[in-house]
Formats: sequence, structure tokens, C-alpha cells
Amino acid sequence: MRANKSKALAVTLVPERDLKKFSLDNNNILAAVFYGKNTSISLSQDYLRVPVSLPQVGEQSFVEVWTSDLPSEVNKFENIFYAANSDVVFGSINFHETTKDGLHKLAFRAYKEILGFLDRMQFPFLARCWNYFPDINQKNNGIERYKLFCSGRHEAFAEKYQSLHRYLPAATAVGSKSGPLTINFIAARTNRGEHIENPRQVSAYQYPVEYGECSPSFARATYMDLGESKYLYVAGTASIIGHKSCHKDNLLPQLQETHQNLDSLLNHSRCLLSRSAEKVEIKDASVIKTYVRNVESLPLVKKLMEEKLAGAQSRLYLVGDICRSELLLEVEGVWSANNSD
Repeated sequence: MRANKSKALAVTLVPERDLKKFSLDNNNILAAVFYGKNTSISLSQDYLRVPVSLPQVGEQSFVEVWTSDLPSEVNKFENIFYAANSDVVFGSINFHETTKDGLHKLAFRAYKEILGFLDRMQFPFLARCWNYFPDINQKNNGIERYKLFCSGRHEAFAEKYQSLHRYLPAATAVGSKSGPLTINFIAARTNRGEHIENPRQVSAYQYPVEYGECSPSFARATYMDLGESKYLYVAGTASIIGHKSCHKDNLLPQLQETHQNLDSLLNHSRCLLSRSAEKVEIKDASVIKTYVRNVESLPLVKKLMEEKLAGAQSRLYLVGDICRSELLLEVEGVWSANNSD
């Protein structure tokens, strides 16, 4: 059992203009996610560089930087680019759609490769996934593209796991205007974690058939104990109660409902992060990301988010399509605590 105090994985937002200095001062970057970039994924440096074609909004551009105090390697296996240390792996895979290979087929292929890769590398605990692809609310041959993606992802999990809901990680699915199907993921070598649901919401994998023949395959959050620190990865959270969208096309009450869902989930999970914690709040996030459908709504969303965050530093605002056409925004984040808490 490892007894040192090294941090296997942590995340922060770094202004892009300061990234070079940050990398020199902190020679422990595992992966860096660049939003709004159309460049290719790269292994050309000492860490993984992952582009996501969602524009970010703000006075300065931030990079999502995942760091580790443990020695790491950066490499590629088949279609997966990855950075790994002895405890965790951060990986990315992307596929461009063609007339022959549509979204359903590519989602199945991508997740099958990810699950096979994690077996091969002995990182069996899939903790977090981010899924980005164009035109999430549009239809292909009469079927919404998000439902096509969900079917492909579900088939990959079902092919591997008999009780697949036990293995579903926290996840986000957001629509871009362009670019490939991009899936970023985190997995751990030892199962020191737990997938968590929200008491206010029906588990996504139990949605009724109106949301697609294959329900979305993700958990509302995933808890991970990584030695020195504990983390709660909260999936993309929107204005949904039970399984139904609330406040259709109405921005302010959707944001308020989203905050209530986050509060509910954090309260439900607080004892995992700290047994002495009376409350874990939204403002305690290590990193929090807000996705908005329309850039015009950003000033109001940002104003209300800033009030809720109350001085928290690491926040990012991204423009992308939410997985249900009537929803205008969703929020995700990472919350952490020391094991000594």
C-alpha cells in the first residue's frame, strides 16, 4: 500500500498566456485541455495536449490543466492518446464521421476501444468521461444524434458488463458546431471510488423509452479516493427533476433548478469528501464549468454564477449545445478534500 503523500491527480485552470511559466514552475503536468482550439491532439511535449472545439467566453483564455506529483508517461495506443502514472490515466480519443461511419457506430467503437484499453493498461475503474460532438440536437434519418450517441455508448458497455449500471462513470455530453467526436476520460488503477446518483433525479440509465431505446449511460457523480486527496467528479447537471426537463426555454429558473440539483448532489455526497463536513457548497469547487447554449445569455448566467461561487477562483464558461434541445445550460465540476479532513 502506497504510504507517501503524492497527489496522483489534481486539476486547475491556468490562463493560457501563463501556461509556459506554469509548466516550468510545475514540472508535473499530466494533461492540458484547450477549449476553442481546432488543432490536433498532441504528444509533442512532456504532457498530453487535448483540443476541444467549444469556444470559451471571458476576458482571458484558460487551459484546464491536470497535474500529478507522480512520474508519468505520455503515449498512444491504437486511437487513444494518453498520459498515465502509477495510479491514474487521462486519455482522449476522437473520430471524424463519414458517410460509412456514422455517430452511432463511432460511439460504439470509441467506447469499446476505451474499455479494452483500460483492461490492457490495468486501469479498470472508469471515473469520468467528457463527450463532445457536432449537432447534438439534430436528427440523422429521423433519430436525434444524442440518442444515436447514447445507443452506441450503451452497446459498448452492455457488451462488456452484465450489470452495466455499476460501471457507468460521471459524464458530460455537449454539442459542438464542428469537429470530431471527442471523448476524454479518467480512470484509476484501484477501485477506491463510488458512482453516485442524485436523490432529486431518476438515474439516467433508468430513463423511460421516450429518451431513446438505450438510456444515457452515465452516473450523476463519481467519488474517487486517490491517496492524499479525495475527489467528487460531478457530471453535467441541468434543470431536470425526476427525468423531466423543467422550465423549458426559460434561462433564470433553469439555472436556479440546476443549482438546486448541485446542492442536492453535494449534500448527498458530503460524508464521502469529509466525515466532519456539515455541508459542501457549490463555491467549494476546485474547478467548475458552465456550458451555455446561447452566447447572448452569458452576461446573466455569469452574474448569477459569480454570486453563487462567491469568490471561488477556477471557473470556466463554454458555449455549446445541451443534450436536450429545451435546456439552455448545464454545470459540471470537481470538488476535493484532503484525506486528513
